[in-house]
This record gives sequence, C-alpha cells and structure tokens, in this order.
Amino acid sequence: MNSQSEIQNTSPAALNVMQLGVLFDAHFFNGKPTQIHFTTDVDLASTWVDEFGNGHLSINPHHIQFMSTNQLVFLLGHEYGHLVMEHPQKTVAIQAEFGIASVLDEFMLPPDKKRDYSKQMREMELQADLFGAQVAIGLGQDPVAGASFLLSQTKSVQHPEGTLRIQKIKSASNDLKGNDFAESLASVQQTLGGAPWFAQSSTVAETVHLKGVLNPGYTHGGVNIASDVGFAVPAVLTLVILAGALPLWWRRLRTG
Repeated sequence: MNSQSEIQNTSPAALNVMQLGVLFDAHFFNGKPTQIHFTTDVDLASTWVDEFGNGHLSINPHHIQFMSTNQLVFLLGHEYGHLVMEHPQKTVAIQAEFGIASVLDEFMLPPDKKRDYSKQMREMELQADLFGAQVAIGLGQDPVAGASFLLSQTKSVQHPEGTLRIQKIKSASNDLKGNDFAESLASVQQTLGGAPWFAQSSTVAETVHLKGVLNPGYTHGGVNIASDVGFAVPAVLTLVILAGALPLWWRRLRTG
C-alpha cells in the first residue's frame, strides 16, 4: 500500500537526504543500505555504527528544511565521509583510550590529555570536511558555499572553529578531485522506473530496504506523523537524480 500522505507531509529536504543516501550507498558501500533517522535528538547530524556493522545517520529535519542543495550535498557528504573512513569506530577506540564515557569526562581530562584527545577528534572532522568537499565537487556543487552553515560553529573539544574549517576547504578545493559518481549515477538511472515509491514499513517487500525513519512526535506542516511510519525505497526505484548532478553526469558520458 503506497503511502502518499507520508510523501505530502515530508519536506523536500528530507526527501533529498534519502535520495542522496541511496546514491552514496550505491557508490561507497556497494548498495548496502545505511539507515537514516530523522530526529530532533541531534543538533544537526551525526553518524554511528551498530553492533552488526551497519551505518546510521541521524539528522534533525527542522534544521535542514531551509538548506540549499549545496549545503545538503556537503552535509551528507561530510557525514558519509565519517562512515567511509570508519570514524565512529575510531571514536569508540579513542574514547576508550582516554576513558571518555560522557561529555563531562571530556571536560574533566587533564590539559595535556585533553589537548591530545581534542586533536584526534578535530582531525577526523577536518578529514570529513574534505571528503564532503570532494562529494560536492563530484556532484557539481560548490563545496565552500555548501560548508557555509559552519560559519556559526564555535570551537569545541571535538570540532574545530567553523571559519577555520571553511578556510581549509577553500584552500584545498582547487586541488581536490571530486568523487566520480558517473558510474553510480548511470547505474541508478538505468534502473529508475519513475518517481520514488514509498510505503509504510509494515508493507515492505523483500526487494525494499527501509531508508528513512521519523522519530515519534515529529510534525511537518502541522501534521503529526506516527512513530511506526517509515519511508521505504525499493532496490529498483532508488533515486530521482538531483538536478545539479544531471548535467555533470551527461557531460561525462559524452566525453567518456
């Protein structure tokens, strides 16, 4: 049973996030699905890996609804960069090394250990920034404009100051080679049979993997969406290609 009401009550940004997620699954993980959680429990977005090794992205739906395509592509590229470079697993190892079990533990570290801990954590953020920039370039987007939302970010134990991060992206952007999505885009395009198909999670068939989940109590347009509603994307109807990516894909096919 198709669930048109869920589509109507879902912001375009949330749909774009799921579409990008499917593309990145195909390109970086050989189609193995990552799970996207739309939840207000995170400030903006975060990634994690469960006990089975499956990647997860938690993203705040309220904070992305007014983002530009540049910003959404960079944000998702940054977060998937964490997964590709196995930063969630490395974070667990680093925190175990320093005895970190909570945010309070971070602030209670002695100055020398806090400096070493912070350096390792911030370095992963900078690595993910450059990864996100490569993704943005590969999809025909501007990585500096995409990272513009970082300007308001202040320095923390785990994150470098936002203006520094943008400076590093700007400095590296001329030398960065964008991810080549041509093959992934072509593969998805060949299997695309129309607009994405969505269904309630209870009706998901074997050919469908659950891609996005809304947390309890999330509302859009004044309509409350129940906690058991999910968005499902079938393997053969995975993605409507972003408008900004189509010209790049077409040019590469013509010049290839």
